[in-house]
Amino acid sequence: MDEAWAKTHHGFADIAFAFDIDGVLYKGQRGIPGAREMLQKIRQLGLRYVFLTNGGGAHENAKVASLAKRLGLENPDYVLKGRVILSHTPMRGWDEDVKKNGTVLVTASEPETARQLAREYGFERAVTPADLLAANPHIYPFAHLRDSLHKKVSPLPDGKSAAAITDPYSRDIPSNALKIDQILVWNDPRDWSLDIQVIHDLLVSHRGYLGTISTKNGDKALIDAGWQQDGQPDLWISNLDLVWKTEYPVNRFGTGAFLEALKGVWAAVTEGAAPLRYEALGKPSRHTYEYAHNRLLHGEDVAEGERKRRRPLRRVYMVGDNPESDIRGANEFTPPDGAQWESILVRTGVFQPTKAEPEPRYQATVVVDDVVDAVVWALRNEGADVSREWLLSK
Repeated sequence: MDEAWAKTHHGFADIAFAFDIDGVLYKGQRGIPGAREMLQKIRQLGLRYVFLTNGGGAHENAKVASLAKRLGLENPDYVLKGRVILSHTPMRGWDEDVKKNGTVLVTASEPETARQLAREYGFERAVTPADLLAANPHIYPFAHLRDSLHKKVSPLPDGKSAAAITDPYSRDIPSNALKIDQILVWNDPRDWSLDIQVIHDLLVSHRGYLGTISTKNGDKALIDAGWQQDGQPDLWISNLDLVWKTEYPVNRFGTGAFLEALKGVWAAVTEGAAPLRYEALGKPSRHTYEYAHNRLLHGEDVAEGERKRRRPLRRVYMVGDNPESDIRGANEFTPPDGAQWESILVRTGVFQPTKAEPEPRYQATVVVDDVVDAVVWALRNEGADVSREWLLSK
């Protein structure tokens, strides 16, 4: 049937798939039944696809290895390589000036791993909360996790100091004072207390100089009462997922929960005078969907690792388990080339109907049992007479 299918449906070159990973292809350490065979089949048929996940904190190749292990793939490079887009992967395409000339604070589940990854992305000056703590222990007056999470530290870049400023309101800034230009929450942090303290300090600072306090804070004559109006660093959150699905029966908190905690502290500090200003990556942000769309447009020859010429897209099917991220993002994204994104919600992950919420807030084009049924539905929607059994066949 594959040869006949290829001859009949050569027009399918202008459709593509974007698959979420957790709750769609696997749960915990177990692959979703049929996911492996489905991926092998669509790769064999030459369909375009990417994996679009809000997971992060590791290299894309590490995610490939993890996914291959869970699915039991014997040929992971053929099926997976060059197709994984993590929550922070779009940072690879950021402006080189920011990467080369700015200093960024990176926090994550494994800060040192995130720092190394940031450097690979091109950020030449990446510091972690542990670096700040090592440079000035007074930043955090409580017990430190120096023997575990904060064990690995690096000197601050360019000989800068985290203790150069003694008067927070002075504008006579020492030349060796540390200035942070961007705050990057790479993925769900582990030491919320320290990280929220440091991020707070930078958001109330004068132009990102650690240890300063902006005189604009609380000025009701200014926009947002002057909060975050004094050249403070931009705050980037890698994804907004409040919860995610594991093998545990109750959903687990994600990076979005850290953001909500930070918002709560910020509301208390500002007495509700100003919302927390931040930018988000990951689903459902437009930044991430644009990046994924461009990746699908230009593709990548997995065998040769070379960029292909641009191939137009007519329709992309987003297959996800989270209405708040996967489905919402696909529904709201309108690419400039006129292609259409369709959303398919699977029942194997985050969303489970309850009496209180029988239907998700963000409605998918269709709801199906699992990722195999999702692909079958999409191909049938394109006019192909296919079955689940065929999709799972070799």
